[in-house]
Amino acid sequence: MEHAAQEMVVLLILLLFVMVWDTVETVRWIPSSVVAVTLGMVVAAWSGSNDTPFMFAPDLFLYLMLPTILLNSSFKFRPESLRRTWLSSMVFALVGTLLTIVLIAWGILTWTSMFNMKMTFVDALLIASLLAPTDTVATLMLSKSLDDTFIAEVMENEAVLNDAISVVLVRLFANMSEHHQQLNRWVPLRAVGTSILFMCLSALVGFSSAKLVRRLRLKKPSIHFIVALIVYGCCEFVGISGIVGLFTYGSLVKPPKIVSETVENVSVIIEAYVYLTLGLAVHALSRSTDFLGLSFLILVSCVASRVLVVFVLGGCLRCCGREQWTVPSLLFFSLCGIRGAISFAMCMGLMSEWRDFIQSTAFVVIVSTIISMGTLQKCMHKLLLEPYKTRLQQVV
Repeated sequence: MEHAAQEMVVLLILLLFVMVWDTVETVRWIPSSVVAVTLGMVVAAWSGSNDTPFMFAPDLFLYLMLPTILLNSSFKFRPESLRRTWLSSMVFALVGTLLTIVLIAWGILTWTSMFNMKMTFVDALLIASLLAPTDTVATLMLSKSLDDTFIAEVMENEAVLNDAISVVLVRLFANMSEHHQQLNRWVPLRAVGTSILFMCLSALVGFSSAKLVRRLRLKKPSIHFIVALIVYGCCEFVGISGIVGLFTYGSLVKPPKIVSETVENVSVIIEAYVYLTLGLAVHALSRSTDFLGLSFLILVSCVASRVLVVFVLGGCLRCCGREQWTVPSLLFFSLCGIRGAISFAMCMGLMSEWRDFIQSTAFVVIVSTIISMGTLQKCMHKLLLEPYKTRLQQVV
């Protein structure tokens, strides 16, 4: 009991440190998510124990913490911004995610064959579906400090939509892998069609719920929070996207100021906790060090695939009149492809013969992209976007 109380105090001190860090102007160029993950890894390495009660809990994150973070972000989202970002958001979220998954899967098959690992294309697609999408939580934290609203909004929309697609694809390929099914020409069509249908149904649930709550004029924060969790939970229960449903609900409900402020304060604490416990999950890596070299090669495939797809699709968008996508903005956007807690939560719930390999690879990709891309964000913004800021604002 005393030991648990001691660890609780340590955790609270770490949370306080992370939240205070974000308020100090001289060090804010390093995002609090990077600080939290690094602190978690240092504490895990120092303790040398797997028995800490504050480990990353997938179910707790997916069904309680993630909805709170999404709700906070959706309250700040303005649906009218979709008039100028919808095409870019849909292209990067749908086409971009699918192309990235294929490229990463091809890279996984190439690298695993070099290590004499016999992996099927379905298994490679399963792993790629976990690693390809940019993470909603990480991206929302990253976009908070961006001055360029167009890129920030596209990043947010892409992250929300591609996570919804990823969930469908992970479930599909996990089921195929478990039953040793082969890939055929109907699987991609079924996956895309199912993803689009589920997102539309989720958006309809969110829209209907927001309309009902606005009509009832609810003002109590606790009621708003429970209704939001019900929207998310119902969508997940019937197998559609809780992420899209909740984001649609939050962006349309127009809550009282006290509700948005309460959710925002709770969200700040949850974000810090999520990244601290993600760093503590370094023990998942220590159990499977045999895959470290291969995991880093797959990390290279993830980054290279993201850059290639963003530049190809960005060039197509520019040909369609979207002048915002200059070479510097595309490079910045491609290097903001951070993976995060959602991918790790989904991989921890998989029952696969490649489970240790998947967890090791996911942890390497997630932590590497959070630390490297998060730390370099301010530098990349200053070098790539600030010289073109005036031009971007004129185009928008």
